[in-house]
Amino acid sequence: MNFGFVGLGNYSQNHQRAMEQHEDYNLVSVYDVVPDNARKVADRFGSSVAESIEALASDPVVEAVVITTPNAQHFSDFKTCVTNDKHVFVNVPVTTSIEEATQMIALAKKHNVVYMAGHNLRKNPAIIYLCDKLSTGETGSLHAVEASVGGPAAYALTPDNWRYHLTQAPLLPFAQMSVVFIDLILHLMGAPETVSAMMAKRDAPGETPDHGTVISQYADGRLAYIGCSYISQLGYEITFVGSEGKIKWDNRDDNSVTLITPGGQDWKSFDCIDEQTEELAEFVHCIENSTPPSCGGIDAYNVASFFDAIERSIDSGSHAKFREFSG
Repeated sequence: MNFGFVGLGNYSQNHQRAMEQHEDYNLVSVYDVVPDNARKVADRFGSSVAESIEALASDPVVEAVVITTPNAQHFSDFKTCVTNDKHVFVNVPVTTSIEEATQMIALAKKHNVVYMAGHNLRKNPAIIYLCDKLSTGETGSLHAVEASVGGPAAYALTPDNWRYHLTQAPLLPFAQMSVVFIDLILHLMGAPETVSAMMAKRDAPGETPDHGTVISQYADGRLAYIGCSYISQLGYEITFVGSEGKIKWDNRDDNSVTLITPGGQDWKSFDCIDEQTEELAEFVHCIENSTPPSCGGIDAYNVASFFDAIERSIDSGSHAKFREFSG
């Protein structure tokens, strides 16, 4: 499979590493707005450096494109690649706009290409185990979800980083930190009825908010809470609370899952895997077999709709209705 990479910043290094795990994957073309970034990656992989994303997307040798540009650029980069009939993998959040998310689904369908969204937490063996346990009903009827995610990256932001600027990252703590939990909750619990959110600025540099809280409510009374911070110690944890027990994943505790029921407590740790390697393998499999990915356009739309509701809730100071995909 011949790949093109668009956007070669820090996160792209994960997919570059994943490329090296597959001898039959070839990184044939790269593009970045910073020429030095492109040259370094091209030298590493023996790739050509495209003069523009249009040049990369129109290259007949390129079969599939991995997009890891800043969030606000995803839609235009996606459109350029898909309209040139390239299969596309997009880092998350794919978009925070439901209008863009809707167009992306339509474009991928029109051009008959694979469109995969990079919600890689679903690949984690601990999360797979947690999902299996929830599906068996061991915790009883699911009532609520409580999630917390944090990291100190906001303290290192400088004006040359797009996350520093409010126009480029208006939902920074949610879009950068909690997006994987938003996807997981939507995946397991479905669409909520309403979303209530708030963001605030503490003491990190830059224009963007650095922490926030969101609560989603379901028509049947279930609740899901996410607290996210770009100014705290790194850690991800999520707990699903049911009528007969609860189950928790904590990435700081040996990537572990703890199941607590009236019968006792069961703790299991799981080896960490290279989630980006797993993602690329699935992406290629879908291309070669003309099958849909486990996380595609509808999933990206649902996350975008959640972000849309967050933004409307913050603007109004009240809850906002979740807008489901209408086709």
